Amino acid sequence: PLIQLMVFGYAVSTDIRDTATFVVDQDQSQTSRALVTALTASGYFRVSGRSDRPQDAVRALEDGSAIVALDIPVGFSDALRGNQGAQVQMLFDGTNSNTATVAMGYAERIVQTYGARLSGTPLTGGVDLRERAWYNPDLSSRNYNVPAVVGAIILLVCLLLTSLAV
Repeated sequence: PLIQLMVFGYAVSTDIRDTATFVVDQDQSQTSRALVTALTASGYFRVSGRSDRPQDAVRALEDGSAIVALDIPVGFSDALRGNQGAQVQMLFDGTNSNTATVAMGYAERIVQTYGARLSGTPLTGGVDLRERAWYNPDLSSRNYNVPAVVGAIILLVCLLLTSLAV
């Protein structure tokens, strides 16, 4: 138990660094490029791909080449200058929910700080989170329970076989 405590205490980490991020910059402005720079300068995110089509971001999340996708819409810089509530969309791969949650927290803070710095106003509001399950859109419990039961049975069989062998 002491060895496990040391190993898990120092080896297991929830910190994220250089999280693969796919950028869809439809605005193509200096302001949108500065937002991407603010994300990457933090050290938490690195750009793994770029495009001007949102479907490429979805493809990058689905094939695992990105964990985060940033979509900057047309008119982002104009909305920021006019104080019209500029918005960006960030998509997170939720297959590893811990990594996605930590990345979302970092991204939220970076984007909020960036927006507040440009507008000269204090931080207000937050991320409007709209969760959507891509891998199980109906949220059918059998898609979760059956693999879990199979895994538990395999684990028990392995434990029984190894304990009987000793």
